[in-house]
Amino acid sequence: FGEGHKIVRIFTDTLGKIDATAFGARKIKSRFGSSLEPFTVNTLILYRKNQESPFAIREADVQEYNAQIRDELGKYYCASAMIEPIIRFVETAQGDKALFELLVKSLRILNGIKPEKALFIFLMYCIRMISILGYTPDPKTCIICGKKTDPEIIYTDIRYSFPLCEKCRTASSIQVLSTTLKFIQWAGKAPLNDASKVTMKFDTRVNVQTVIKHIFLSIF
Repeated sequence: FGEGHKIVRIFTDTLGKIDATAFGARKIKSRFGSSLEPFTVNTLILYRKNQESPFAIREADVQEYNAQIRDELGKYYCASAMIEPIIRFVETAQGDKALFELLVKSLRILNGIKPEKALFIFLMYCIRMISILGYTPDPKTCIICGKKTDPEIIYTDIRYSFPLCEKCRTASSIQVLSTTLKFIQWAGKAPLNDASKVTMKFDTRVNVQTVIKHIFLSIF
């Protein structure tokens, strides 16, 4: 906004997703410093003239810089993918404290975790986010016919999502591995810090990502 200002998109615990103007943020001697960098967690003082006016940022007090996310390309990708659904699909000014707390905690863990473990905290975040949004799938029930599934033969599909039984699967359906089911069920309950302990074979990792992708496509 102008030569020296920024319009910053913020996800807050009380106001939801909002845009706010940071006057002078692009100047060399900005009072905001690095507080408005991506993935930074702040305590902000906001103001506006009235309910119709846009917010402006008066003060920003950094709580967590999460600088290692910006220094590691893999972590940066994961953090960007965590935030993208919030940018695209969460309604403006619609508060969601559970989603806010999940994002803040996940970014904190992602910042400190070993780069090779970054994907696992991202996958756990996706599974928790799906649950918070109210779309937790039931692996025991086919999403099309509603009948009980065979735990050994479950499918996922880019059109119909997950899970599908043997009778309802299509030519494009992909079988869900038993290891994938175990991870999805575990990831919905385990402490997020346990992402650092996860080990996963390549085929399971691809399978988990495919299931999550199909669920997100069906939701959004």
